[in-house]
Amino acid sequence: MKLSEWNGATVVLALIGQGAAIVWAVSGLVKDVESNASDIAAMNSRVGQMENTAHHQAITMARIDANLEAIRGALDLMMASK
Repeated sequence: MKLSEWNGATVVLALIGQGAAIVWAVSGLVKDVESNASDIAAMNSRVGQMENTAHHQAITMARIDANLEAIRGALDLMMASK
């Protein structure tokens, strides 16, 4: 083989290697995107559950506060009547 034929073969092999590297890199990126999408969905679910729990806790705290105010009022009335 002549030097120019070797140069042509080298260029072709280099292009094939670069093409394979690009395909490998893109497949890795696609896998990462899919993994991140499933992680985001799981996080959204967990955040939704936490928001729901926080809402229920706020309602419970408001009820406890209202009950304490009623108890204080009743105690004040008891103390005033003595």
